[in-house]
Amino acid sequence: MVDLHCHILPGLDDGAEDMDDALEMCRIAHADGIHTIVATPHCKNGVYDNNETTILPVLHKLQEAVNQEGIPIRLIPSAEIHIHPELITFLEENQGLLLGGRYVALELPSQFVPPYAREFLFKMRLKGYTPIITHPERNSVVQANPEMFEEWVRGGVLVQVTAMSITGEFGNRVRKCALQMVRAGLVHLIATDAHLPHWRPPVLSKGRKVLEKLVGHRRAEAMVKDIPEKILKGEVVEEFPIAEPRYQEL
Repeated sequence: MVDLHCHILPGLDDGAEDMDDALEMCRIAHADGIHTIVATPHCKNGVYDNNETTILPVLHKLQEAVNQEGIPIRLIPSAEIHIHPELITFLEENQGLLLGGRYVALELPSQFVPPYAREFLFKMRLKGYTPIITHPERNSVVQANPEMFEEWVRGGVLVQVTAMSITGEFGNRVRKCALQMVRAGLVHLIATDAHLPHWRPPVLSKGRKVLEKLVGHRRAEAMVKDIPEKILKGEVVEEFPIAEPRYQEL
């Protein structure tokens, strides 16, 4: 499996605190069946101001340590970037953080959706970037109105939910929203959004099992393997059929 969203780089944000944490997270991920981890430290969220110059050296150091420990994990540099009006300039200056040369993980605020978001995402697509919205199921506005993502998905935006949201570890409201969006065809992949070895660890298999019951083995496999691999290669990701009826009670 491929984990496309993980706060594994030590000392860069609220994820791994040191190299020991990061190595233990790699061991947990490997034991869970993950072979590739995309490192996504927070950027531009008013707290962490990471970029290529802070991210790449730490990633290379961690990869060296992982190799020395004999852990078969490949690390890929990227970032989880808070949506903001100057984001395109940031991407132009930090091309090394793009996945497949075009994909970028974007984080919405937790309590609202910026009024400029729709137009901004459209402009990103015109510039050749493909946004991946991370964990929208944890946004209170989206929880009340998940169908807002239909237009975004039809416009080429990808959606990633957190595996622990699928399993209910963020609470029933988050789980309900995540499963509604999965059933509606509005979710392209799941990721761990892992932060520490024993708090939000890098585990995908539990969420994958829930997905298999909900949408079947083939689609669940695509959401943890096929689609993330296409993203890393810069290939076009085909959207799932948007379901009717869309938002039945679960």
